[in-house]
Amino acid sequence: MRKFTWIFALSLFVALPARGQDTPQVELFGGGGFARADIGGADLNLYGWNGAVTENVNKWLGGTADFSGWYAHPNSVNVNAHTFMFGPHFAYRKAGGFTPFAHVLLGGIRASQGYLGISQNATKFAAAFGGGIDIKVHKYVAVRIIQADYVVTPFLGLRQDNIRLTAGIVFRFGKR
Repeated sequence: MRKFTWIFALSLFVALPARGQDTPQVELFGGGGFARADIGGADLNLYGWNGAVTENVNKWLGGTADFSGWYAHPNSVNVNAHTFMFGPHFAYRKAGGFTPFAHVLLGGIRASQGYLGISQNATKFAAAFGGGIDIKVHKYVAVRIIQADYVVTPFLGLRQDNIRLTAGIVFRFGKR
């Protein structure tokens, strides 16, 4: 009987952390953050929102559709940028309640600037390379404590190197 108790306790010790490793079929992220944009050698701070839908194919691979909006008002000029990017999502789900991830996103950016009702806008290619960490707080909810992305855009005939930092809530649906 004592041997059975030890085997049962050991199996619980092994099984309980594995229970936290369930892979959701779909993850829906929404949050806010900060972006540092390189505007032809001048830096601009933008604040806004970020949302993403990730469908997981298995424990480590998924596909992400990422959308965001970023806004600033330097010197009474309205500047905004909206991204729409898609790509693979790689997750490491063996770290307990922590899920570090990385992604490569390709798509576009629509940016505009305006002053006194006159605006100028353009849509260009954009790419984002980055990742972050989600912390599971419930079976269906996680907190994305940080997502950091290096975003490349080609405005003003120049390659621009931008940084995007976001945080928010992840809702998890289904099970793989």
